[in-house]
Formats: sequence, structure tokens, C-alpha cells
Amino acid sequence: MKKFRALSWLMAVVIFVGMLASPLTADAVSKNVNPAQAREDFYEAVDKDIISSMKISDDASGTGWFYLLREQVDEELKNYIENCAANLDSYDKTDRDYQVGALYQCVMDKETRNAYRYGTIGNEFLSKVDRAQNIEELLGVTMEMDRTYGLGSLILASYDTDIKNVGNKVLYVSPGPTFLNKENWYGEDDYSAYIREVFRELIARLQQINGKSEEEAYAVADQISALCRQLSAGTYDVQEYYNPDKLYNVYHVSDLRRFYNGRLPMDEFCRLYDTKESDKFICSVPAFMEEFGRLLTEENLPLWKEYVKTVFYYYCSDLTDMESQEALAWYQQQQGGAASAKAEDKMAVDLVKATLNDFCSQAYVENCFDQESKAEVEEMVAEVLDVYRVRLLKLDWMQDTTKAEAVKKIDNMTVKVGYPDKWPSYLDSIRVYSPAEGGNLLDNVLNLYRIFKQASIESKDKPVDRKEWSSSDAFTVNAFYAPNENAIYFPAGILQAPFYDKNASAEENLGGIGTVIGHETTHAFDNSGAKYDYRGSYRNWWTDEDLEKFDQLTQKIVTYYDGYENAGLQVSGTLTLGENIADLGGVSAITEIAKNNNLDMKELYKQYAWIWALKYTPEATKMLMLSDVHAPGKVRVNAVLSSTPEFYEAFGVVPGDGMYKAPEERVRIW
Repeated sequence: MKKFRALSWLMAVVIFVGMLASPLTADAVSKNVNPAQAREDFYEAVDKDIISSMKISDDASGTGWFYLLREQVDEELKNYIENCAANLDSYDKTDRDYQVGALYQCVMDKETRNAYRYGTIGNEFLSKVDRAQNIEELLGVTMEMDRTYGLGSLILASYDTDIKNVGNKVLYVSPGPTFLNKENWYGEDDYSAYIREVFRELIARLQQINGKSEEEAYAVADQISALCRQLSAGTYDVQEYYNPDKLYNVYHVSDLRRFYNGRLPMDEFCRLYDTKESDKFICSVPAFMEEFGRLLTEENLPLWKEYVKTVFYYYCSDLTDMESQEALAWYQQQQGGAASAKAEDKMAVDLVKATLNDFCSQAYVENCFDQESKAEVEEMVAEVLDVYRVRLLKLDWMQDTTKAEAVKKIDNMTVKVGYPDKWPSYLDSIRVYSPAEGGNLLDNVLNLYRIFKQASIESKDKPVDRKEWSSSDAFTVNAFYAPNENAIYFPAGILQAPFYDKNASAEENLGGIGTVIGHETTHAFDNSGAKYDYRGSYRNWWTDEDLEKFDQLTQKIVTYYDGYENAGLQVSGTLTLGENIADLGGVSAITEIAKNNNLDMKELYKQYAWIWALKYTPEATKMLMLSDVHAPGKVRVNAVLSSTPEFYEAFGVVPGDGMYKAPEERVRIW
């Protein structure tokens, strides 16, 4: 379900993910670093040799430590999933392993997929779309699909945490996808022009697979592209989706009449989503919804039908016939500039992981996770939080009133390490039917989506469970701060070398997972996280004077990072602001811990640089520079360390060195 669920704007802030294909080890971090080179370009001094030895896999767009671990985790889960499928007859049909194995068998059952395609449910939906006599009927058809299976097109509605009252949930409503972001639809750069053409080709392919002639297919692709480009004009720039001031827009359900140009069947909407017209809902991007509604005219009915079908084809492209899956794999390949599309078995494992993510999380924790890591990393988190608490109280630019609120955030921060204490109750109702039972991929997945959607609706009036893992799977190789929970996540997947190793030195673990912990903690106080209080509520807890000082400090960081470039492209300090604040704060915190414990600062900083060894295709580089809220790996290392006084002391950096920044140019908030 997670792949198709409407993306919540309450996005957990994440650290960036890289790729790696070669079997490297963290031991190489102990290699000697040339002091002169370290003072000139620390990233190159530490990572040049290892990056040059990295090979980007044919089906990948880059390489780096995160994806090495992701590939390792994927291989472990692949073995588990394939073993479940191979031994299906040995399990009870209600067992977890049976559901996993049965779904994988359905994914690999190409003959049935090609014959069944959209099946009874999908074909009935497409038929209803074609039969709709007006916009109101079309909206009704799409609402029913969204409410039942979470596959929204003209309307997506779901219940999520109310960030101004985090103990409760509220209804969020948005229109359908524009597929590409505004930067790509309107960008005049070569990559944006290329990816628009790739998108057009994907839509044309899907239309031909579904019965259109070549001429008709490209005509529809042109219409859909023009529509999505027009709609995207009402969306935000990428960084604005991290700003709750922009996203928390309160309306009443009755306002949906206006948003949908008077065409939305309100009685049906209220019945389907168990709401009343007097209830409130949150609209994240009002201008987008207004533009959507403005175009919902009877004159545009044929275009909207094609849009709805296109969205459905795309949603189901890896669930139906193999030709559609190949089209999706080609599209994903082109986006990142990979040499080849992802292999069928990898796509199969990805689908099982995404659909039965909690089952796969359970299996990963049971079979692959060192339980000792959980307690040890929790101790490291506690140490970082203790240091952060003291640092906040010592700030010379913040008043006591604001300091008290900031410390309260630290004291009430929920720490989630490894895996959840309890697994979701809906797992007990999952039942997947194998090919031998007459099961097929599409119907099984849609049934799972139905269970997930129903569980979401049924929980709307229940208190938010702060112990739930709403932002991550246990096998994820990443870490997160969830602002609406005031929670930091460190899944089991990332708790391995080179980030954490119980046999590694204190410097290696502090420079690895320690910086990750510090990074995620700092997200509670970045330009977005600072808008949430200790409970995770969206509330201003700052004095006016302190908020003004904070804004001045953030602007200095924007200017500082604007001065860096990567691959000939200027870094956007505005786009990357939140992640840059987190990087600076994280390294500053672990620097203090290292000093307090008399650790080797050189080894600490080498490990920090080591984890950001990254390499990308030219296409991926351009894509990331346009839309990624993280600075490139080289900038994440050099820019941070050039603003860290202790780095100067450790490596003897002086004026004239490449890593040198004058004291007045250096940036720091926390």
C-alpha cells in the first residue's frame, strides 16, 4: 500500500540515500590521509580513492554506502521471500510466511498476469470511467476507488495526525498527481526537457498497451502532459513542502463544493469518508486544488477521463501485465540515467517489500538484526540528547523563555530504535491467495490496499498512538525525524557498518551513527522542525526577538551554501536549508562528545567524510541538484567541516588552504 498511498505532506525529514555496488568495508577508513590534501579538500582526501573504485550497477543511478547496505538488506529479504515461496506448502495459510510467499508467487506468475491484466475490479472501474455522463459521475467513480483501495485520481482523501492537535486525526483532501514536480514541468534546463519527453513516452506506451493506436496514444500523452503542466503551476516549490505555514490550510468539508467547481457529489463524499459538511479538512496546496477545480468542466470531460485512466494505468503498471511493468522499469531507468532497467526479480522483491512491509520488517528483525545494537544505540541517542540539552542552555542568542521550550522538546523527544514495540493489528486480517488457490497479483494487492484503507478510516476517531512507527519500515537503511511526533527514528537497517558496529572504535561509531543521531535531533530545530513544539504540535513557541535572530542565522546559512557548487551547478542554499542546519548541528554535537571523551578528532572527521562517499550518473546529478533538499555529499562534508573550529585544530587548517573559511564567514546555529 505504501507505494500508492496518497503522500502525506507531513513528511518525515530524512537523511540522503546513496548507492553502492562494490563489496567495500568500513575498515578502509583507517587508511592514512595526506595532511596537505586534507587541508585543501577533505572530501577528496578521504573519499577520492574509494569513489574511484566504486562501480555503479547497470540498473542504478549512483553508488555510495547507503545503497551498499540497501542492496545487502534487499538480498537478505530476497532470500527470505524466495524461501517462503519455495516452501509455501509447509505453512499454514494464515501464517505470515505464507502470505509473503504467496504474494511473491503471484508476482512471478507472468502467464496469469498477462491474461488477467486489470481483472474484474480494474476493468469494472475503467468501464465506469468510460460510462460517466458528466463530471459529477466521474468524481463519484474516482471517489469510490480512492475510498475503497486508496487509488485516488481526481480526489485523494485520508485521515492523518492533526498537527495543531496531535492527539487527534483530521481529514486531508487533495487532487490527483501531476507526475513531475513544478521544477521539471517548467524547467528550461536539459534534464527537465529530457524528463518531460520521457514522461510523454511512458504515457504513450501505456496507452498503446491499453488499446490505443500509436497516433492516438501520443495525442493522449500530449494532452495529459499539457494538463499536468498547467496543474503544476499551482503547486509549491520542493522546499515549500517542508513548511507547515504553507501546508496547514483549514477549510470545512462544505468548501469542497467550491474547490471542485460545484461538481463534487457532497452526500456521497460524506458517506464514503464518514464525515459531515461542517467538519474541517486540511488542504495542503489550495491554489493547486483551485486550478484542478477550475478545469473540471463538462467541456473537459473526455480529457479528465483520459487523465483518470492514465493515473490508474500508472498505479497498476507493476501489478498487471509484464509489458506495462517493462514500461515502468524503463521510465524509472531513464529518470536516473541507469544503463539498464531493474531486473524482474528485483522488482518482484521491491513489490513484496512495499506491499507487505510490516511482515518483511518482522522477518528482518528476527533473522538479520543484532539485538544488542538496539540498547547500545539507545545509549548513544541518550548521550546526544544530553549534550544537546546543555548546548541549548548555553546559547548566547536565545532568551530563557525560548530555551525552556527548546529543552522541553529534547526532554519529550520520542526515540525509536530498531523496530516498533508492537506491530499493527490489521496484520491479523491479511490473507493472500496463491496461484494454486486461483489467486492473482492484482486482486491480492487491491485486497490488501482495501484492508489498509479501511484500517485508516476506522482509526480516525481513535487517539494517535505515539508508539506506532508511522514513518519507516524496520529494514529501511535511513533515519528520520518526524516533526508531528517529535520523534527520531533509527531503523534496524541502518544500524550496521559503516554507521554502527559494536566492534568498531568509539570514533567510528560517533562519526557514523553518532552524526546521524545528531543530524536527526537537529531537525527538531531546523527551519521547519522549529515550528513544532514538544508534543509535535504546529505552534510558535518562540519569542519574537529570538525568532528574528533565528531567521537571521538561517539566512546566513543560505548565503554560505549558495557559495558552493557541484558538477558545475550552484548549490541552492534555500532548497537545502533544513538539511544543512541538521548537518551543521549534528557534527557540532558529536564534536563536543568526542572532546569530552578525549577521542581522536582526526578519526572522527574521517569517518564522517567516509559515510558520504557518493558517485552518480550525470542524469542523477542534475535531477538531485534540481529537486533534492540535501546538499551533494562533497558539500555536506566540506561545508560543514569548514565551519567547525575543532576541524581546523585537528588538521592545522590555515588561511590560504582550500578548507579555510574566515571566522566571520563560518555558520552555526546549534
